[in-house]
Parts: sequence; structure tokens; C-alpha cells
Amino acid sequence: MIRHKTSLVMICLAVGTQVAALPGGAQTQSAPVQVPIREVDLSDGTRRYAITIKVDGHPIDAGLDTGSVGLRVLPGVIDSATTKEVGPVQRYGYGVGTTLEGPVVRTEVSVGDLHESARWQDIHAIGCSAARPDCPASHVDRRQFGIQGNGLAGEGFRAILGVGLASADLPNPFREIGAHRWIVELPRPGETPIGRLILNPSEQQIVGFTPLLLADARRTRSNDAVRACLQRNDGKPVCAPTLIDSGAPGIELVNHHADNGWTEGTAARLTFGGSADTEAMGVRFTVGRRMQASRFNAVADPRVEGMRIRSGLLTYFAYDVLYDADRGTIAIRARPAYQDGVIAVGGSHAD
Repeated sequence: MIRHKTSLVMICLAVGTQVAALPGGAQTQSAPVQVPIREVDLSDGTRRYAITIKVDGHPIDAGLDTGSVGLRVLPGVIDSATTKEVGPVQRYGYGVGTTLEGPVVRTEVSVGDLHESARWQDIHAIGCSAARPDCPASHVDRRQFGIQGNGLAGEGFRAILGVGLASADLPNPFREIGAHRWIVELPRPGETPIGRLILNPSEQQIVGFTPLLLADARRTRSNDAVRACLQRNDGKPVCAPTLIDSGAPGIELVNHHADNGWTEGTAARLTFGGSADTEAMGVRFTVGRRMQASRFNAVADPRVEGMRIRSGLLTYFAYDVLYDADRGTIAIRARPAYQDGVIAVGGSHAD
């Protein structure tokens, strides 16, 4: 679930092509913490992913969203009398148009065995942006609204855990509770419905990850876009800042006139890097396959400057993804192929 910004600076980040390990920096590394990631399917078939966290001692299923930043909790979950406001009212908007408004508060937040006093948004109001007044929140009574619920009554989550590395007014909740890096391994179709999140993975656990070229290499960048190209096997590549987002179930090509060649059954590839090099790491997929989360859509979005690719779940189905908050980097390691699924190409497979 992507929070939109209207500009993106293309800066080349010089990184190696393959590393045995990505150093965690000079900080003392905490012991790894592993947390299950569960797939939750909405009634319209959309895949969502949740982990159980505790906020002020209350267990909550929170939507895991790598495309936004900040822990945000709906009304009625936490007794407001136990919270202390530590920041002004914020209004945070998502790509689908939903906006969440409320003050920043502080309580203890726990993810697995990792816990600390942390800031989060206590949502008081739910609405839609001016750009998308017909957002999911407009289709359901606020008392039955769930975050990432697609406007379906009683579906979605009471909280969202935005764990991207982009700059935001509300800090990344993992960093707040002492995580310096984390690995996201989503469950895949046809396999176990449980994946795993590893907070503060060990040096051994990060062996074999390859850093991706970021579209904007600054530590205060507006989002987590990487450099990548999207290409049909019989077409020309489209290269643009590309978002890897656990909250976006399909593929979108933004502000580019896509021809009719992107029909169901079309063979295609997402290639990481600045060009469509067939030797580079990437994902091979077939358009319109539910097992691959490869539904394709070309959209115009006036909030986005220039072209953009939203790759959705493709990368997570093909790779484990490592986020290093101290270094501000994103890296991937290939997963084995699965039946009727996407295929990681150009890199060695995990054991």
C-alpha cells in the first residue's frame, strides 16, 4: 500500500552485484526474532498479509505493509486513557486514496520478543483524498471499516504496520523497537499459508543477498523505489522507478501508454537494474495468473510525476527481501521455484 509522492530523483547507487553478507554496522546486534506472517484472503480474492503484534499489551492483527511507513491503529482497539499524545495530529494518505487522521501517541509496542516504548498514530478520522474521493473508505460504514479491506464491510485489519524505509513524519515501528534490519519472506500460493518475518537477522541469515539499485539513493528519500524494467517477451522494455510493495496485489504501469499486448497469458519479465539486461536478476512471469499475483493494469495517476512501475507481490514470491534500516538499502535472495509460480532469474537459488 503505497503512500504517494510527486517527485523522484534518479540517482545511481554504487553497490556490488553479489555479497556474502551485508554488515549491520557498528551497533550491537540483537538476537534474531522470528515472527509468523499469515496470508489473509479478502472475500474479493485479494491477498493480504498480517502479523500479530501487541500495542499497550493488547494483541492486534496488523496488516504488514512494506509500501508505507508507520504503525497506525483504528479507534476502539486501545483505550485512549492509557495513551499519551507526543505529537500533533497527522493526516496520512495511501495510494488507493484512503486517508487516516489522528495524533501521535506513545505506548509499549511488541513484535515477537522485541518490545520497546514506541510512537504510533491513534486514528480518529477516516476519509478519502481529494484526488480519489471514491476510495475504499467511502464504500463502508466507518464502524465496519478495516485497513487494507478494499472497502468490504468487516474485512481488513484494525491496524497497519508500515515498515518501508522511506522518510515519513511517523517513524518506522521496527526501528522504534530496536530492529536494525529485517527479512520478509511471504507465504506463497500452493505452499504453507505461513511465511516469516526475521527481525535483526544474524550475519549467517543474510548471506547471499544482493543489494538492489535504488532510484533515489538518499537516506531521506521519499519512497523505496528501485531501478527496474518491465518487458513483454515480444516487446520493448519500460524502465522506471519500481515499487516492491506487500500491500499491492497486482502489477501497475503508471503514466505510460501500454498497448493491448499485455493480455492474459502474455510472457513477461521484471528486470532489476538500469536496463533490461537478460543476465540481470529479475522475475519471469505470465500476465493474469493468480498463482503469480500478476494481474496487469495500466493507469494514469496525476499524483505521480513521470512513469512508475508498481510490481506488487511478484518480487516477494520470487525472492526473500532484506531491509537494512541503518544503511537504507534493500536486497534480495532468490527462493526456489514453486508450482505454476513466478521464477527468479539471474541469481542463485536459496537452499
